[in-house]
Amino acid sequence: MRLSLLLPAITATLLVACASHNGIYSPDCIAFAGDRIELDNGKFVWDKFTDQVRVNEAGEVIDRYPDYPVIGRYQLDGTRITFHASTAMELPDRYLVERNKQIYLLTAEQHETWTATGQMASCALMLGANP
Repeated sequence: MRLSLLLPAITATLLVACASHNGIYSPDCIAFAGDRIELDNGKFVWDKFTDQVRVNEAGEVIDRYPDYPVIGRYQLDGTRITFHASTAMELPDRYLVERNKQIYLLTAEQHETWTATGQMASCALMLGANP
């Protein structure tokens, strides 16, 4: 294969790896529940949100996500991010993708679809999005 054919793919990967990926990733749509992940120079905070409020018999709000937020460190390997929580919780890897000058943090399934079809998942986590 000629180098001229490989150069765009290598450049796209390097742009995501070199671009600042630090910041808060949240759904790029109006979402009633989901994940919010903040990346900051090797550290992360992974939180969940919902607009659903549950209460117990006493009228006290029940925490829908008692194990969140999860904090810890992450490693960036190319476009794959591996999370290492400060607790025993295991978190799935995510993948950085740049599309139309926006950076997205995709699940493995979303990344597989993106790689195979070029289609971005609806409500994917996007850097700087406001849910």
